[in-house]
Amino acid sequence: MKPKYCFLSFLFLAALSLQAQEDVSTPEASKTVEAFIDGNREKLLGNWDKAATKFKEVLEKDPRNAAAAYELARVYEALKDTDKALVAGKNAVEWDPINPWYKYYLADLYQKLDNDKEAAVLYGQLVKMDPHNEGYYFKWAYHLVRASQPAEAIKVYDQLEKMIGVNEETTRHKQTLYLGMGEYKKAGKEVMALVDRFPKNVEYRHLLATFYDQTSDQAKATATYLEILKLAPNDARAKIKLADDNKGSDDIKFLNALRSVFEDPGTNIDTKIKEIIPYVNRLAETNDKSLGNSLLALTSLLETVHPNSAKAHSVLGDVLFHSGQPDRALEQYKKCLELDHNVWAVWEQVLFIYLDKRDFQNLVKSSDEAMDLFPNQAIAYYYNGLGYNGLHKPNDALTSFQQALIMSAKNLPLRFNLLRETAESHYQLKKYSQAEKSLNEALQLNAKDPIALERMGDVQYQLGKANDALLLWQKAMEYGGKSEVLQRKVLEGKLVE
Repeated sequence: MKPKYCFLSFLFLAALSLQAQEDVSTPEASKTVEAFIDGNREKLLGNWDKAATKFKEVLEKDPRNAAAAYELARVYEALKDTDKALVAGKNAVEWDPINPWYKYYLADLYQKLDNDKEAAVLYGQLVKMDPHNEGYYFKWAYHLVRASQPAEAIKVYDQLEKMIGVNEETTRHKQTLYLGMGEYKKAGKEVMALVDRFPKNVEYRHLLATFYDQTSDQAKATATYLEILKLAPNDARAKIKLADDNKGSDDIKFLNALRSVFEDPGTNIDTKIKEIIPYVNRLAETNDKSLGNSLLALTSLLETVHPNSAKAHSVLGDVLFHSGQPDRALEQYKKCLELDHNVWAVWEQVLFIYLDKRDFQNLVKSSDEAMDLFPNQAIAYYYNGLGYNGLHKPNDALTSFQQALIMSAKNLPLRFNLLRETAESHYQLKKYSQAEKSLNEALQLNAKDPIALERMGDVQYQLGKANDALLLWQKAMEYGGKSEVLQRKVLEGKLVE
C-alpha cells in the first residue's frame, strides 16, 4: 500500500520553493524550479539521460534537494543503474526524512535488490509515521520473514492485531511462522483465538482441524470435524475427513463411506473428485477389480448428480477405461467433449481407444477435430497419421507425420514413433530407400526396438539384401520380437506377409 498523498508534483514543487530560500522570485530560485520542471517533462517523455542532466542541475544549485534526488533515483532505475539509484534514493530519505514517498520508494528498491533487512527498517519507520496504514505492517512483516527474523515478524502482526483485532490473515501468517519455528502450541493457540472469536464460522474450524491434522493430533482433529458437522450437518469436507480417519487400511470401506457426499448435489464436484483421484490413479496401475467396482459406483453417482459437468463424464470415463470397458469409456469421453471440447487429455484418450480398436476411420475424423482445436499438439498429428496409415493412405499419413516431426524436436520418444511410422508410410508407397532413411534415424534413438528392426529387415530384403534382412530379423527376435510372421521370416530366410 502506497502513502496516502495526492498531487505529488505539486508537493515537490512546493518543496523546491521552500528549499530555494523560500523565494521563487529570485532568478536563481526560478532557474532551479525551471530545471526541475524540465527534468520531469523529459522523464515523462522517456528521455532519461536528459532528465538526469536536469535533476543533477537542480542538485548543483540546491545540494540537499530531496525532491530532485528522488526523481534522479527513479531516472537511474529506469536506466538500470541501480547503484546510482540507491545512492540518490538514500539521499532523498536523509534530506527529507518525514516524506513517506521517499521511504516507500527506497524500500521498494531494496526489495528489488533482495535487501530485505533494509526494506524492513524503512517499513518500520513508515508504520511509526502512519500507524493506521495496514499495508505497511504486512510489508514490514514480509521483509522481516525474508530477512530470517520470524519472531520479529510475529511481533509486527501482534502490533497490527491490537489495532484491527484478531483476523484470518494475520492469524494464518502467525500460525505459519510458529510452525516453521517448531512452536506448535503457539501455532495452535493462534487458530484457537480465531475460533473463539468467531465460534460459528465453519471455515475457521476447518483451519483448526487442518492444523491438528498437520501436527498428527488425530483425536482433536476428529473432535473438531464433529463440531463442524454440528454447525453444518452437510459439510462435505468434514464427512470426507471423518470417513478417511475411520478407513484404516480398507480403501473400499472409505470409498463406500463417501456415497452420501457424492449423492449431495450441493457439494462442489471438485471436492468430490479430489478425494478419488488417487484411487483412480491406483486403479490405472493395478487394475484391481474391487477398487474399480467401488470407484464405478461413486463416479456413476457423480454423473447422475452432475449430468452437465464435463468433469463428471471424464472421470467416469477414466474409471471405465481402467476397468477394461473401453467402449463405455468412449461414450463418457464423448459426452465430456460435448460439454467442453477443450480438454486435451480426453481427446488423447479418445484417439487411443480408436487406435486400439483399429477404428481408423473414426481415428482420422477425431484427430482432424483435435488438430483444429490443438494445432500445437504433435500427438494429434501423430494419431492422424496412424489413422491414414491404417486406411492405406500413406501420402496423407506422411503429411501429418512431417508436421508432427517439425513440432517434436525435443520429445524423443514421440519422435522415434513418428520416424518409425514415417518409414511405414514410405514402405506402403514402395519407396524403400526413404523408408530405410527414416528407420536409420529411428534406430539411432532406440537401437533395440524389435518393430523398427523387423521393418528394417523387410526394407533390406526389398532392396535385395537378403542376408542383411535375416540378421535384422534375428536381432529383432533377440530384443523381444515374438510375432508369428517374424518367426517365419527367420525360419524361411525370406519376406512373408
